[in-house]
Amino acid sequence: MQTVGVTLISLLEQFGVEQVFGIPGVHTIELYRGLADSSIVHHTPRHEQGAGFMADGYARVSGKPGVCFVITGPGLSNIATAMGQALADSIPMLVISSVNDHISAPVSRGHLHEMPDQRAMISTVSRHSQTIVNANELPGALATAFAIFNSERPGPVHLQLPVAVLGQVCDLQTAPTALPVCAIPDSDALIHATELLQNASAPLLLLGGGTRHASTDIIALAETLDAPAHMTINARGVVPAGHPLALPASGSTKATRALIEQSDVILAIGTELAPTDYDMFRDNGFTLSGKLIRCDIDTRQIYLDSTPDVALPGDALTTTRALLKTLQQKQCNGAARTHETMQRALAEFNDEAHCHLQLLESIRHSLPGAVVVGDSTQLIYSGNMIFNTASPNQWFNSSVGFGTLGYALPAAIGAAIAQQTSQGTSGTQGTDPVVCLIGDGGLQFVLGELGTLTDTNVSVALVVWCNSGYREIKTSMESAGVTATGVDLVVPDFAMIASAFNLASATADSVDTLCQLLVECRDSKQSVVISIDEQTMLQSISPVT
Repeated sequence: MQTVGVTLISLLEQFGVEQVFGIPGVHTIELYRGLADSSIVHHTPRHEQGAGFMADGYARVSGKPGVCFVITGPGLSNIATAMGQALADSIPMLVISSVNDHISAPVSRGHLHEMPDQRAMISTVSRHSQTIVNANELPGALATAFAIFNSERPGPVHLQLPVAVLGQVCDLQTAPTALPVCAIPDSDALIHATELLQNASAPLLLLGGGTRHASTDIIALAETLDAPAHMTINARGVVPAGHPLALPASGSTKATRALIEQSDVILAIGTELAPTDYDMFRDNGFTLSGKLIRCDIDTRQIYLDSTPDVALPGDALTTTRALLKTLQQKQCNGAARTHETMQRALAEFNDEAHCHLQLLESIRHSLPGAVVVGDSTQLIYSGNMIFNTASPNQWFNSSVGFGTLGYALPAAIGAAIAQQTSQGTSGTQGTDPVVCLIGDGGLQFVLGELGTLTDTNVSVALVVWCNSGYREIKTSMESAGVTATGVDLVVPDFAMIASAFNLASATADSVDTLCQLLVECRDSKQSVVISIDEQTMLQSISPVT
């Protein structure tokens, strides 16, 4: 006989959970009763929001859902921001919380951590939320969560258990339900899609984050069609940097939009066709004039914003493989179209953006296998416009979707844990440190997570881009004729703070110095905090346009 909390830990093990992120509280003590004797490793952030971001980074690099334990009320509301980011980016995350025994109390009774209806609150940032009121519901609830992760558009799933239920004795022995298999695309739709693609003279692929697990087959599809493969921010690396058909130039650039307008058949796979990827300047200049074939695991998404000529509901990998079986090799001048678009897109950027891109290229050259995790900061904005990587899941940040400041450090820790425990899911990952690019303003959201970085003993190169506050917002306010207010911040001595957390620190005033420090971080396998003064660094770089 064992308790519900212990049984839950056992079931998580059976579902393959290896890491959990959370902060214990008086309402979740029973959830921790079986944890110490399990194979699951627990990581303690300094804030529940950090737990969610760590789970996010872990999920992207490991390919497994990130799992979090949080307490009733404030624990759940604290992690809601991280769940919002994961929901926007379709990241699998399982959040398990306690809840007061009076689950819904419209009139306050004064219970600790009381919230009138916490499930209603968290439902707005989750794919599914469920209250488990007895042990027999556990296997089905977990099977539902993992079915969403594996056969639907993934995102956060929330399961909550009343405090009294966690400590109840039970004898549940039920094994997890088998996970579903993705459906094969409709044969008639596949035939129609094949005919359109085979007869196209200027085909184009629009690839979103839903293609990250299908890189090899996506590359084969692009080569078969001889089509430029445009990648959204979350799809960077699906077609690797250097490949003649790789097109990472943002869909918001004039050059990429011109290519889209000139393409007679467009195959969009695993992309929302969202404004953050195709209309970030909000000028409504993104249009699709060619025939549209749209593949998405979320059938509702297929018909949002742009009605397709052919709909292919289903998983990107399954659909891509089905198309490859029916398509024949084409010659459509794809490499030349891609190269011309890239050159025209680069010409749109100002000197500062070119300096940013040179720095990012130097980081990739020094650490080709590094996962680069970014916050909302200048380097990342420029990189999101055109930077590419050697493999999927090596470039991700909070500057799209929910757009959360303070994301990068905890997400980088989660990514590094995934690397350390499984060597990641990409071929070159695992030997280089995770590179975290964050602004001095964003880092001050999560300074406490430097303690988590020390606790976990992973290798992260934390690069702090210092410009004394929220420069992007300041520039936007000034451009709008608004007096810049609330955007200039005191910049603390990050070296002293790093020392207080037993972390190494350094300053980089040139690209060469930064790359040397990154290589030293790789060789030492120790984390380091590297401060960069924005103006000093930019002055050291000669922009190449």
